[in-house]
Amino acid sequence: MRLSHFFTYYRSLGGVQSILKRHHASDAKRGHEPGFLFAFEPNDFDESNIIGLGFGGGHTIRLMRAKFAGHSGHFSDSMAVCHNMWGLQFLADLMPAKRRVGLLHSDWPGLQTHLETQRGLLDGVLCVSNALVEIVSGCLPDLAKANRVELIPYPVDGVAAMPERPPLAKRTVVIGWIGRMQSEQKRVERLPGLTKALESAGIEFRLELLGDGPRRAWLERQLPSGRTLFHGRKSGDDYSAILSGWDFITSVSDYEGLPISMLEAFSAGVLPLCPAIGSGGDEYSAKLGDEFVWDAFDYGQAAAKLKSALAKPEQALGQARAEARALTARHCEAEYFRVFDAFVQRIADEPRVSGEHLAKRPFYFSDRLPFGLMTRLWPSGCTRRNE
Repeated sequence: MRLSHFFTYYRSLGGVQSILKRHHASDAKRGHEPGFLFAFEPNDFDESNIIGLGFGGGHTIRLMRAKFAGHSGHFSDSMAVCHNMWGLQFLADLMPAKRRVGLLHSDWPGLQTHLETQRGLLDGVLCVSNALVEIVSGCLPDLAKANRVELIPYPVDGVAAMPERPPLAKRTVVIGWIGRMQSEQKRVERLPGLTKALESAGIEFRLELLGDGPRRAWLERQLPSGRTLFHGRKSGDDYSAILSGWDFITSVSDYEGLPISMLEAFSAGVLPLCPAIGSGGDEYSAKLGDEFVWDAFDYGQAAAKLKSALAKPEQALGQARAEARALTARHCEAEYFRVFDAFVQRIADEPRVSGEHLAKRPFYFSDRLPFGLMTRLWPSGCTRRNE
C-alpha cells in the first residue's frame, strides 16, 4: 500500500528518526510505496520521496496550513502514518488519506491533552510501550474498545554476543548514560547530584557518557573529573564496544517512551539503574528486580539500590544480565515490521472511524501567532481544533 510518513524532523539524532530511517530503507523492500513529509526540514533532500516543508518557529499555523495544503496530494490514496501525531489538530483536514494511523514513540508533559484533542482524527495507534498503550486507551477509548490501540516492539541493533565481564567485587563499577546533553527531557543537570550520592555511599564507580549537546561543557565542569569519561558521539562497532564495557546504565530524564539506548545496553548484558518515571524503561527494569528501579529523583535511594545490587552474588548478577539480554529478543527489525504491516493492513481492511471530510477550520486568533512563541507562552493554542 501507499504509506505517507509525517513527522517534524528527519536529520536530527533521536529514537523517532532512527525508526523513520528504518522505514525509508525497508518499506519499499516489503512491497509498499513509501513517502516522507517533514514539517521542520528544508526541502533539500536528494531522495525524491522525501519532502521538507521548511517550517520554523516564526511560522504561524495559518502559514503552515497554507504550505501544507500544497502537498495534500502527497497523502492521496495512502495510509498516513503520523509519528507522535504532531500537528494533526490543525492539519488533519488537509490530509486526504484513506486512513490515519498514529505511531506514538514518546511520553512528554501534556501528552494526555495532546491525545484527547485528536479524537475522531485517527483510525488506530501503535505504541512503543505498555505504559503508552494505557495512556492512549484512556484518552481515546473508542479506539481502545475497537482493538485499534496496539503495542509494537521498538527495533534495536543489539550486540551480537554478551561480553564476558570480570567479577564486580573489588573493582570499579562502570555506569553509563546515553543521550543528548540538554535540559529539556534529559535533565542532565541532575547527573552531578547522582554522582555525589554515589560518592557519599562509598561506591567505587566511573561514569561514562555517550552523546553530545549544549550542556556538555557545563557537565565537564560539574562532574568529578577523576570519575567521568566523555565519549562523545559514537556509532557502529565503536558504540557497541563502549556499551560492552558497562555494568549499569542510568537515566535522569523527566520522561521517556521506551529508551532504545536502554534496550541496546540490555543486549550487551548491561543492568539498569532506572528512575521510576512511568516509562517503558521502568517496566523492563522492574522485571529484573526491585533493586534496579529507584524513586525519581531520590539520589540517596539510587545509591542504596546500587549497593544492594552490588551485594548480590556474582552468579545472581550473571543471571540478571542474561535476563536483561533476553528481554530484547523480540526487539528486532523483522518483528517490528511484522507487527507494523499486520496492523496497518488490518486498519485498511476495517471500516474507517476517523473523520473523512473534516469541517473547515474556523478563525482562531492563535493561528496568527508565531508557532515558536506560542509553544512557550500558550501551548494549548497549538492543539486547538473544531470538534
